[in-house]
This record gives sequence, structure tokens and C-alpha cells, in this order.
Amino acid sequence: MMKIYIVGTVGSGKSTLSNRLSELLEIPVYHLDDIVHVKNEKSTLGNTKRTDRDIDRIFKDILSQENFIIEDTLRIRFTDALHQVDKVVFLDLPLNVLKYRVLKRFVKQKLGIEKSSYKPSLQFLRQMLIWLRDSPRGKVEGLSNVLVLKNSKEIRCFIQEVENEKFLGKYL
Repeated sequence: MMKIYIVGTVGSGKSTLSNRLSELLEIPVYHLDDIVHVKNEKSTLGNTKRTDRDIDRIFKDILSQENFIIEDTLRIRFTDALHQVDKVVFLDLPLNVLKYRVLKRFVKQKLGIEKSSYKPSLQFLRQMLIWLRDSPRGKVEGLSNVLVLKNSKEIRCFIQEVENEKFLGKYL
């Protein structure tokens, strides 16, 4: 059984890391943005929020599985999962790196180089830069099952250890 929750702010690399771990460990990954929102091209944002009931039902179904990786900025509605997973991986990167990544993502999305589940706009870019202040640090401090990765080098080393099958003994 392997249940992993990857948390971090916008631009921290949650999706990239969760997709890579899913590939390496051969377990499903769930991006909680996709649980909260459903794509809707007619919407000005490019997506529509699901009902609370649907979100809770889908999330409960995910948590009932034996193996999964979930990733999110750690919305309040999902914090109970911190105590239901084997490992929380917190991507705690420097603010200047996060700002650069958010700006780079925005440009790539505007140019059509990178897909997006929302319509990239200057208003949404501004909102993402504001969200950078909302670190999940306070929500994960004190948990015994947290692994904090503070830079790209630590993330690469972590992935390398997973590839070398050291993950099971050292991190879970």
C-alpha cells in the first residue's frame, strides 16, 4: 500500500513530480485541480467548479484506494488527507524560483506551447502570483510523515532514490 500526498504552492513542481512518481511506482496520480474543476470551454476561465457534493464524493473514492498519489496546493477541504496518507512530500521552493516558474508557465500557455486547464489571462497570472504567498508550510509542520524538498537538486535526488528503489525503506 502506498498513499502519497504532494503539496506546494503554484509553480513548485507538484504536477511534474507526481506524474514522474506515478510513472516510476506504477500507481495512479490525481491532480486535485481536476477534482475541483471540470473543463468548460464556454466558461471565461476555461473550467467550471464541481458541486461540493461531487468533489467530496470523488475525493473519498480516491482516498479509499490502496495506492495513489494526489497533488494540490493543500486546500483546506483536503487537509484531512494529510493523516490518511503514508507520506506527504512538501515542495518548499524559494519565492524567486516560484515567481520565475509561474511567469514562464504563463508565457508558454499564451504561446500554446503548454496545455492549461484554465484560460491564461493577465488577471489569472496576477492571481497566481498572489497565491504564491499561501504556502502550505503551516499545515504540514509537525507531521511525522512529511518529507520537505527545498530545491530542484533535492527533488532530483529524491526521484533518483525512487528510481534506485531506496524509496520504500527510507521514506515510507
